[in-house]
Amino acid sequence: MRRILLCCAAVFACLAVAGCWNRTELNELGITVATGFDRSGEDWELTYQVIVPSASGTSQGGGSSGSGSQPSVYVFTTIGKTIREAADLGYTENPRRLYFGHTDIMVIGKDAAEKGIDQILDLYFRNIDARETVLVAVTDGKASEIMRKMVPPEKIPGTALAEMLRKQNSSSSYFPIVNVFQMAQKLVSDAQTVGVPEIIVTKGDAKVLESLDVTKTTSPPVKMKVERLGILHQNRLIGFLNRNESYGISWLTNQVKGSTLSFSCSGAHTKKKDGTVRITSAKTKVTPVRSGERYNMQVDTEASGDLLMEFMCEEDLSKPQSIKVIEKAVAEEIRSKIEVGWEASKKLRVDLPGFADKIHRKDPKTWKKLQNDWSEELTRVDLDIRVTVKLQRPGLTKKSFDTLLNQDSEQK
Repeated sequence: MRRILLCCAAVFACLAVAGCWNRTELNELGITVATGFDRSGEDWELTYQVIVPSASGTSQGGGSSGSGSQPSVYVFTTIGKTIREAADLGYTENPRRLYFGHTDIMVIGKDAAEKGIDQILDLYFRNIDARETVLVAVTDGKASEIMRKMVPPEKIPGTALAEMLRKQNSSSSYFPIVNVFQMAQKLVSDAQTVGVPEIIVTKGDAKVLESLDVTKTTSPPVKMKVERLGILHQNRLIGFLNRNESYGISWLTNQVKGSTLSFSCSGAHTKKKDGTVRITSAKTKVTPVRSGERYNMQVDTEASGDLLMEFMCEEDLSKPQSIKVIEKAVAEEIRSKIEVGWEASKKLRVDLPGFADKIHRKDPKTWKKLQNDWSEELTRVDLDIRVTVKLQRPGLTKKSFDTLLNQDSEQK
């Protein structure tokens, strides 16, 4: 009897212990690194890249490194009435369970972006396996085309695209980057506007440089490029800003991490540029200033950098006064960039810098009067731009080489 009781106790103990009945093995997961959203009429077209673990460590650029090698990713496209239905239809051609927790970037096609992205945002915030830190990009064509292109020499194209956005943001700051969470925040703010980088496919020139092996080329037939800044207002794509306009928005919204800025000794509006500085740090503060029944914006920008790149001006950099002249020229160039960005935003009649949120926080009562006609009020907002630049490390040569050559000619 005692032995029977012990056996029953052991059975109940085993039943009480948590088991692995619902486990998912790693080789059963289809890990996605990039997702593309398109519209096919009223249906959703979902395209995703799934990593091939056995090939990602051996092949380069997703291509073949030898006989029998596999691409680093497989690309699948499905169509459904909803996004989730399209994803589930992927199991009709993909044997692995899709896992979106490692997605680096999502690309939204033009048609989908123009019809509205609210359904995409709802999907990301409702599901536990989708991350809100995924970077967002748009394209002027179909996202599926972007998903099917490689990014040489990287192995995983989706990860390479995300890294390309991060690198340009930290090194040049031409196009501010945004993730899903930040995009949703801006779309539900008072401004209801967000800028998203646009990725395009450009045709390369395969005859520029070729390897000794005639079957291979060092110049890919197509290339991926960050081209413009897509503007989404009230969850729909309404237009684009070019690189110069987007760069001005980066300055105005305090998103310049590091950049290379060309300037002219004769003034910012001169086409010929005489020098280049490397901006190492920048800070912009925007303060609403009331003017009667409306508001203007006071923009205070501080920047510091190194004059180590190029310098063809006549000033002698060993003199402090000459440094101040260059600092003034760089400040004028930054001021010009900000003005160009703001004029482009006003032309689209959208509040890309987010001035509405600043006014709302400072003066809620006045904002209630302005919010119903804010798109019209924007056209009357003026900027009072104040830029301070501090340059360090002018380089090993205190005079430009052109100045040294002219001095030698005069002495002879």
